[in-house]
Amino acid sequence: MKKLALYLVVGVALLGCGDNDSDSDSDSNLDFNLLSGFYEGTTNEGEYLEGLVDDDNKLWFIYSEDDDFLGFIRSDESIVLNNGEFVSLGKNYSFDSRDPRDITINGNYKTSKTLKGTVSELSAETITYNAGYDEVLSARKQTLDMINNQTYNGVSHMTGDMSSSTTTVKFTTDGNFTIDDSESCVIAGKFTPSVSGRYFVSTVTFSGTSCTEAGDSYTGIALLDSDNELIFLGTDAMKNKSLAFVS
Repeated sequence: MKKLALYLVVGVALLGCGDNDSDSDSDSNLDFNLLSGFYEGTTNEGEYLEGLVDDDNKLWFIYSEDDDFLGFIRSDESIVLNNGEFVSLGKNYSFDSRDPRDITINGNYKTSKTLKGTVSELSAETITYNAGYDEVLSARKQTLDMINNQTYNGVSHMTGDMSSSTTTVKFTTDGNFTIDDSESCVIAGKFTPSVSGRYFVSTVTFSGTSCTEAGDSYTGIALLDSDNELIFLGTDAMKNKSLAFVS
């Protein structure tokens, strides 16, 4: 599995600010906007990061270290900048923990095409991050032609299961797919291109009489990265459970 991490896309307009630089220190409501696209960087602990903020301005972070996929983070709410900065509540879906953990995400976007800040949670050290804009991946559009009738083999992670499982995702047409894994569940879902076209809006549902997760449904984001590897991140409606897949 390749190095992955913080996925972070923003479905908003171009970066802007006040017309007069001399007023920048006195006006706390200048019109800063996060630039739509993908970002990549690192944390102060050496984790590799890439990131996506969806078209609702919610953050999705994947983090990894030494080729190991460690988990992901998402914000609970849409990001609103105040003079180029933001604070957002969210959850950390770490695969060394059975339960998601509450976090606070702080961000600064005053430097063009650079997102930096901190991620903090109770009883844990605060993590700092610095991520730059990925021009190439940001220009790439995700289309159904890229995934229809394709098969992807990889690993999946679920909240409550501290180990990964081998998983096969098989697409048919119109973004519909089924998932084969080692459990007795019937798993199906659909990818729909987002409004921005930079990622897919994704849904996955579980069913089956012998399936312990029957009735569970996950929504989130998905994409093919620059190496054409499939990545899906999703949570249930209450954000208490998570599902992730990496090919």
